[in-house]
Amino acid sequence: MVIVLEQKVPTGASLTSLVNGFILTKRTECQSLETTKYYEGILKRFLWHTSQNQLSNDARLLNEWHIREFLFYVSSQTSRWGMSGNGSESSKKKASYTTVHHYYRVLKTFFTWCVKEEFLAEGPMAKIKFANPKLKIIQPYSTKEIQNMLAVCEYDFRHNAQFLASRNKAIILVFLDTGLRANELSSMMLDDIDRDRGRIRVLGKGAKERVVRIGATAQKALWKYLVHRPETRFNNVWLTEEGKPMKKGSVQIMIRRIKERAGIQSDGSCHRFRHTFAINFLRMDRNPFNLQYLLGHSDLRMVKHYVAALGMEDALKAHENASPADMILL
Repeated sequence: MVIVLEQKVPTGASLTSLVNGFILTKRTECQSLETTKYYEGILKRFLWHTSQNQLSNDARLLNEWHIREFLFYVSSQTSRWGMSGNGSESSKKKASYTTVHHYYRVLKTFFTWCVKEEFLAEGPMAKIKFANPKLKIIQPYSTKEIQNMLAVCEYDFRHNAQFLASRNKAIILVFLDTGLRANELSSMMLDDIDRDRGRIRVLGKGAKERVVRIGATAQKALWKYLVHRPETRFNNVWLTEEGKPMKKGSVQIMIRRIKERAGIQSDGSCHRFRHTFAINFLRMDRNPFNLQYLLGHSDLRMVKHYVAALGMEDALKAHENASPADMILL
């Protein structure tokens, strides 16, 4: 006698409920707040798109063409998500391939989770393939740009803005000396600083803890800021003028304003300090594993990109002294 086992078909849950369950799972897996918000933002936009197109809220009825239509919307449309006013600036222009790839990766992770948790028999992503985006050439801040930003801070310090000036200078030098992400720097607590050894405990992506070091120049700038930092009930290192903790966005705005006042027109904000640190660290210490640890990367993929960028920078610098055409004309 042949026994035929009936295939288990999930009863399913609404797409909205599955998204909420996925986000809750990420929170309970000790994912960082930034990572959880990243997943949540993309999936909430996916829900918005399904609603706008009157698709069923039954996740079992979604197929690959619904996903392709969504990714095409992200890549081709301007003024997306029905947003207007402040906060909509990034949605007013066409998304880059890298941005579309982020949406693809999040959807793939989400539907893989749905299948693993047996809410779906199969996901709609199997036939959709996206090549990894090509990483852009990293352009670090030049020494002159750093000097100009610090000069703005020195000017403010001499003109009765000791607290803000010392804070901004310390932030710039800590960024430059550690390569911290903006959210890692903004979430620093006073207890995280080992002033005797110039070390800072950092909580990075995926709630991974690491320790970074700052040199004498950054240590002095941080000490000077803490002297002018007012006493408050907050344990956060970085405070606003009102004495409240600085958020990631506030740090980014501060750096952009310092750049404008310094006459720096090149692209990039806080994250560009991370590139600057990586390039200069590799120039002095060629061990990519040391850099991987200090930056908090889980693998060497991004570090290899810094290695390639360093090779480009050094080759172009060497060409200044070895131009064949210039040698002929001399």
